[in-house]
Order: sequence, then structure tokens, then C-alpha cells
Amino acid sequence: MSKTHYVQASIWEEYFAACPAVTLNKNSIVAEEGATVNQIYYIESGRVKFAISTAEGNEKIMYIVNKGELIGDMWSSAGRPYFMTATTLTKCTLRTMEPKAFIQVLLSHPELTEKWIGNLSEIMEFLVDHVSELVFLDKEQIICKYIYRLSFNYGEETERGIKINTKITHQLFADLMGCSRITVSKIMSVMFKRNIITKEDGYIYISDMEQLKQILNV
Repeated sequence: MSKTHYVQASIWEEYFAACPAVTLNKNSIVAEEGATVNQIYYIESGRVKFAISTAEGNEKIMYIVNKGELIGDMWSSAGRPYFMTATTLTKCTLRTMEPKAFIQVLLSHPELTEKWIGNLSEIMEFLVDHVSELVFLDKEQIICKYIYRLSFNYGEETERGIKINTKITHQLFADLMGCSRITVSKIMSVMFKRNIITKEDGYIYISDMEQLKQILNV
């Protein structure tokens, strides 16, 4: 298991290093649903969620991006409005680049273009999977699927098992699943007792990957 996937790797760091930086507090809106974004954002530190809102005002988190990832690259380059709202989950430092400059970077570095396309493909695959999971899987299977997916993006082999090198709270799982934190806590408690996963300093460790895969039938 690799330590990180290219989605998390800081392949963009050197290209955004000289770009203007902005620091945002937790719960700040980076891009609003329906608005046109004219900047590419590189996450130098922090975590950002993408969510959609219902007519009743309820929020559904679709996916989350972390340090080293981009915001706005899919929409601003095409001049299209966002169909989700991007909000900081933590205090964040972002660096900004004009869409034309970003496209020039891609044209000048074909290897980056290949990785960027791979990144976009993974996001699209995740969104399709996410909708399918909510429709066809039960809550335990959804949590297991999230942890299993995280093991590819952020997994690191350790003596305790595969460490997920990003902190995920029960509340964040609940927000992704559209259920209560209590429901997540009950499911996680069972997984701890079965020694499928353990937790230390806020990090999840997969102790028994085979049990996890059996729950998912993979």
C-alpha cells in the first residue's frame, strides 16, 4: 500500500508557490453553489468540503479535499458555475491562480495534465460510487466502503495495520452518510470490538482488511 495517492500528493506545490495566498477561518465559503468561480485554489493547508443543499435547507456533503489538492479547476477553466458549495472544514491557507495561467501550466507540462485528468476521473468515480452507496448499501457497509477507499488514498502500512493518514471524525462520517453521529458511533463501536479497525490519536487503523472486504463482498 502506498503512503499516498496522487490526488493527495503535492504535485502542484511548486507551481502555486509564488501565487497569492489567502487564509480562511473554519466554515468560510470558498465557492458558492450557482456562482461562477474565476480562480483556481491550491490547498496549502486545511480541509474543504463540497456540499449540495436541498430546498428545505438541508446540506449533503458530497466529497472532501485536503492539503495538496485543487478547488475550482473543473469549473473556472470552463467558465461554468459551481453546482456545489465549497466550505472550509478547518482553518485553511489557499493559493490562487488565474484559469489562463493554470491552463498554460498544463500545456507546458504534459505529465501534470495526465495526473490532473486522473484526478478528475477519480472525483467523478467517487461521486458515482457515493450516490450508489447511499441507495444500495446499509450504513455499516457505507462506513466500511469509506474506510476501504481512504486506505488507497491515505493508507500507510504500519505494525498496527494500515494507518489512514487523515483524521475523520464520527460527525464527518455522519455528514457524508446523511445520518446521526450516534448511528456512526454504534457501528464504529462494533467494528472496534471485532478488531476490524482501531483508533489512536484521532487516526483510524485497519487491523483486519479481510474482514473489511468481506463486509463489502470484494
